Amino acid sequence: MKSTVKDQYFLWQFSPEQEAKIRYQEYGEDSEGKTPILFLHGYGGMIEHWDLNIPEFDRNHKIYAMDLIGFGKSQKPNVRYCLELFASQIETFLFLKKLDSIIIVGHSMGAASGVYFAHHKPEKVKALILVNPSGLFADTMDGMSSLFFGLVASPLIGEMLLAAFANPVAVGQSLTPTYFNQNKVDEKLINQFTRPLQDKGAQFSYLSPSKRPLDFRLDHLAKPCNYNGPAYLVWGAEDVALPPHKIIPEFQQLLPQAGAFIIPKASHCIHHDAHEAFNKRLARILDLLE
Repeated sequence: MKSTVKDQYFLWQFSPEQEAKIRYQEYGEDSEGKTPILFLHGYGGMIEHWDLNIPEFDRNHKIYAMDLIGFGKSQKPNVRYCLELFASQIETFLFLKKLDSIIIVGHSMGAASGVYFAHHKPEKVKALILVNPSGLFADTMDGMSSLFFGLVASPLIGEMLLAAFANPVAVGQSLTPTYFNQNKVDEKLINQFTRPLQDKGAQFSYLSPSKRPLDFRLDHLAKPCNYNGPAYLVWGAEDVALPPHKIIPEFQQLLPQAGAFIIPKASHCIHHDAHEAFNKRLARILDLLE
């Protein structure tokens, strides 16, 4: 990410009694006729997980990236974390920046949050670009993957386990199955994912998907959902937790208009794992939207 881009924060009062400090960054200049893009990270992620993608597009697009509440450098209050909360954060951010419409590029849980928002506020979304989205899945995840992605309940998870998990060795072991190109799981990436786990309140956000998995699923949405605008699924062929041949058909029931693109030699974190191929596909999609 460019060193000149600075962190910005806003104070979000998400309930009459609670508020949280939310981090975001913005890049590029407003371009006439081009809808701004909002990048949303996945479970355990942060803005920096897009550091091989955003710099390729900020010359020609106005771009925003945001840490979801409870993750990255955003505050981590004791609150019921769920897709509805993240969608509310997206809505608040659009209001803050006076944005009538946005293109959402979301990864995993960030993609699921984008779908949830688009279903409830379809007029606010120009396009959905869903990168290995979670929220709909088959029973294909092993124990370590289910812990990392936070998609299924586990009776073993608790604060002691989180404390044991919040170190570089454990984080590295959890990141490994989400990458095909193992050289990408380097010290820099591991440290990026380790630091937020040590923040005050991290146990509330990181354990929520495991304690309340239904809060992070999209099964309850109507099929097809209320959003009928452009939608694209971009998937890593080697995603063992969310295999494309099983999950893509489920998302196309929710979004029948969605085109699907499978990128070889890439796993769950496709945008970082195979960033060059992903950026080429994203560029083609953005060209179609203009």
